[in-house]
Amino acid sequence: MTTKTKKSENNKEIFEYDLGKSILNFPVVGIGASAGGLEALQEFFKNMTPTPDAAFVVIQHLSPDYKSYMNELLSRFTSIKIEIVSDGMALKPNHIYLIPPKMNMTIFHGVLYLNELSATRTLNLPIDIFFRSLAKDQEKNAVGIILSGAGSDGTLGIKAIKEFGGMTMAQDAESAKFESMPHSSISTGMVDIIMPPKQLAEELINYIKHPFVKQKRNIETILAGEQSQLSKVISILSETKNVDFSCYKENTIIRRLEKRISINRFEKIEDYIKFLLNNSKEINILFNELLIGVTRFFRDEAAFNQLKSQVISKIIESSSANKEIRVWVAACSTGEEAYSLAILFKECMSEYNLIREIKIFATDLDKNSLEYASIGFYPDNIVSDVSPERLAKYFNKKESGYQINDNIRSMIVFARQNIINDPPFSKLDLISCRNFLIYVNPETQQKIFSLFSMALNDNGHLFLGSSESLGNMSEGFKVIDNKSKIFLKKSNYKPLLQQSLKRSSEYKNYPELLHTNSMMKSSKGKNRFLEVLFDQIMVDYLPPSVIIDENFDILHTINDINRYLSIPSGQITINLLKMLSKENSVFVSSLIRRASKNNNELIIENIESKFIGKQLSISCKKIVDTLNNSCYYLISFNEKDIENPKKKIPKSGKVNLQLHYNERIDELEKELQLKSESLQATVEELETSNEELQSSNEELIASNEELQSTNEELQSVNEELYTVNSEHIRKIEELTELTSDVENLLKNTQIGTLYLDQNLIIRKVNDVASQLTNIISSDIGRPLKHLSLSNFDVDLLAEIENVTNHLQQFEKEIQDKKGKWYLMSIIPYRTAENAVEGIIVTFVNITKLKISEERLIRTTQDLKKAQQITHVGSWYLNLATNEVEWSEELYKMYGFDPSLPPPPYTEHQKLFTPESWEILSTSLAKTRETGIPYELELKTYRIDGSNGWMWVRGEVVKDQHDKTIALWGAAQDITERKRVESALEMGGISWWEWDVETNIVKTGEAKYRMLGYAQHEILPGYEGYTNLIHPDDYPKAMKAMMDHLEGKAEKYIVKYRIRHKNGNYLKYIDKGEIVSRTETGKPKLLVGIVLNISSENDTNLFI
Repeated sequence: MTTKTKKSENNKEIFEYDLGKSILNFPVVGIGASAGGLEALQEFFKNMTPTPDAAFVVIQHLSPDYKSYMNELLSRFTSIKIEIVSDGMALKPNHIYLIPPKMNMTIFHGVLYLNELSATRTLNLPIDIFFRSLAKDQEKNAVGIILSGAGSDGTLGIKAIKEFGGMTMAQDAESAKFESMPHSSISTGMVDIIMPPKQLAEELINYIKHPFVKQKRNIETILAGEQSQLSKVISILSETKNVDFSCYKENTIIRRLEKRISINRFEKIEDYIKFLLNNSKEINILFNELLIGVTRFFRDEAAFNQLKSQVISKIIESSSANKEIRVWVAACSTGEEAYSLAILFKECMSEYNLIREIKIFATDLDKNSLEYASIGFYPDNIVSDVSPERLAKYFNKKESGYQINDNIRSMIVFARQNIINDPPFSKLDLISCRNFLIYVNPETQQKIFSLFSMALNDNGHLFLGSSESLGNMSEGFKVIDNKSKIFLKKSNYKPLLQQSLKRSSEYKNYPELLHTNSMMKSSKGKNRFLEVLFDQIMVDYLPPSVIIDENFDILHTINDINRYLSIPSGQITINLLKMLSKENSVFVSSLIRRASKNNNELIIENIESKFIGKQLSISCKKIVDTLNNSCYYLISFNEKDIENPKKKIPKSGKVNLQLHYNERIDELEKELQLKSESLQATVEELETSNEELQSSNEELIASNEELQSTNEELQSVNEELYTVNSEHIRKIEELTELTSDVENLLKNTQIGTLYLDQNLIIRKVNDVASQLTNIISSDIGRPLKHLSLSNFDVDLLAEIENVTNHLQQFEKEIQDKKGKWYLMSIIPYRTAENAVEGIIVTFVNITKLKISEERLIRTTQDLKKAQQITHVGSWYLNLATNEVEWSEELYKMYGFDPSLPPPPYTEHQKLFTPESWEILSTSLAKTRETGIPYELELKTYRIDGSNGWMWVRGEVVKDQHDKTIALWGAAQDITERKRVESALEMGGISWWEWDVETNIVKTGEAKYRMLGYAQHEILPGYEGYTNLIHPDDYPKAMKAMMDHLEGKAEKYIVKYRIRHKNGNYLKYIDKGEIVSRTETGKPKLLVGIVLNISSENDTNLFI
């Protein structure tokens, strides 16, 4: 799938997406950063876990003229894989994606797409562009983070992410080098978490790990069967905010609730409810979350264009000059939609050259949004939604944004209103309610549509959001443009009003004034019947009236009072005197002043009202509230047809103020005349000055517009250059650090180093190389060939030139005139681009190594000779690799060619008989486990197929951590000895050897076979054998041995009986002597032989 683009009227790219979603199974974190953002990004990723199970997309203001080093600079602070985005790159978790220069980027179905910037220098907002597409594509799976930067880029993107249910974060002002970008986002009230970068990383990790975010659990599952929990949340909001969210769709509430539970790290809704009850700040946050106050200028530009051509232009063209055009923007949020409509009305009046009175009522439930809208100041990034022509005509450029012109602002009245409960405006030509109805349930939608239908004039128009429809109310409206959601109310259509609508609401057109603060509102527990009764009595028996307080503010209205009231322009007010006509305001003011001094009812009669065409009498009655020590006034208006003027006789209790009124008028006219003459002189002077100033002002405006455009371009370039400069500064710091490291390495290492350029000019030499080559610091910059280099037994210059020509590394051991040895390496110097730009020559002192090598060679030769003389070979088995090493003598023993590698360990089984291999394998495993060496005599096969015997010994080799890494041992060919033993065995003779110190006994196998035992069946040590001697002969045998050991007998010789395995006793002659003593003269080693004389063999010679 691809992303299509088209050009709007203001030449900006608009991205169109196919229907359908492809939300990834891991969060996508968009990070916007500009000036000062490098340090923030490094701190953020430094504290981010290596496997966060999320994808990060970093959007910066990059200069198109310089290379970005962000990849290298970030990689030092994180092990997360970093990639520069290429067009069509699919997102993967645990990756960081960086936007390349000269590009804007969007996301569609989890794939990143690049769009090249135009060559024209205009204000570009890459963060907003990406964040908006991220919000649409990933919805609640999206996370938006704004870090340090100048300007307001990212603000609209943060709003979009919030609108689609994602999570938003921003760097706090204290830690940001440039705070305007995060501040702009924070000022929208739509940032969930505000912290320094380190804490943002920690909070994000916790958020991602939450079961709701990891999609292992969801709140719908938790709420299943526990609807009361959701009702509790709605009840808390209703009690604290006086707003009933039960009319909202459950999914709307659940999505916002799920995010707040995740951010606050709760897993059970019960725990969150407890937290909510004790945290007013969280109640405010959840309340604002549910209000969903997201909008922008000319949202869905095509729909606004259709509204202008098909509706607004016709309203302007068909309206009369003395008729007010009335528009209601319901759920106006921060005012962008209301101002957009005002601009369209202004444009149409200009196109038709007509002047009409336009009154736009913009209402919302959120006071903060209304205050923001009323100010009419918006950040710089509205340039992505408003054309340059409209910006110049309807906005004033300020330092950090745009201010709505007064002529647009004066068209709009902002007021707080609960669209669901409060009465609507009346006699409207157009209602715009976009993208609010999708959040409330169908019943509430139909109630609101009934209100709209009632409020609209016949043939009035309704403008809805792209995802909204009329539902059951479609019969009352005609479709003008279904795609743009523009509808026309059918003439004389009367909707069925919802039961909850008040009887008198059809007459009321100012919702904020009605009922909300009524002092007549019944308190809890009061009889509902009485309330209804009182309301009915007031409606049936009182004329149109109003109750006000001592400040003239309206508290309650009765019957059709609105015909005497009008809404003043400017800031909204509920002051009665400001809402009455000028003449009626004078009468009422006079009545109130008089009534405040007594408790009588006062009346002014026979007031002619041209507006209503009747005579009017106004009465005023003071009402004292003794309980609260305050008073109120009931003002009533009675009408009657105009009669012929007759002199009225004052009645009892009534005062005619007409005479007082006329006298007061005369006084005011005289005073006004004086003021008028004074002002006329001033006006004439000002007119002369004004003409001159107007001319200068026009020139200044033209200059200011040029400077404004230039300033925007310079600001954009400045941010890009700051980013580049930050990267360069960090790169310089790295290079300085690297240079320092290299300098210290060259200075303190014992390796001589010489640097030459491509022409063999000396670039650098350290102290060691200087001493070896006699090249000194003053020689730097000189050609090497100009110097004498005769300190070594090698032509150094020739070898360097050879490497220069062939680009092959050269190494050689060389000796200087003092007899010291060095390993000389000549290496081509390659750059990061693999280009050769010189030569490096190093000298490593290997004199000690050379001496050790010579000693090792001599030792190896001596060992080799010793092995040849004793016929002993050695071996080494690497346990990690099973690689085997043999000495040369061992090769000969097995008959292998020493020039070939030994057979692998897996083939050693072929060198032994099956019985011997089993014994060897068992012994190897035991030695590896216990560390106890083994000694064995094994039957072997040579390579030529002949049999032989081998004595082998093995022991473990351990590393510095006492871990067994290898086995090492020796082997000796004992084939000849075995033959001799075999011959001796045939004659009943065997040998033995006893180490007195260790009590280790070695003997020929014949000795055990003659007794019918296997070797392992006899206990080790000297006692293992002597325990078999006949008890009667045992003392004699022990005495003979002790006499020899103590020097009482020259040799050990004794005759005894010894037990065979079958239980019989054999006759033995045992003979031996000491062959080795310790340094103190004690016996160490005895050797001897035994002779079996059981067959009465002749033993005279043996004895």
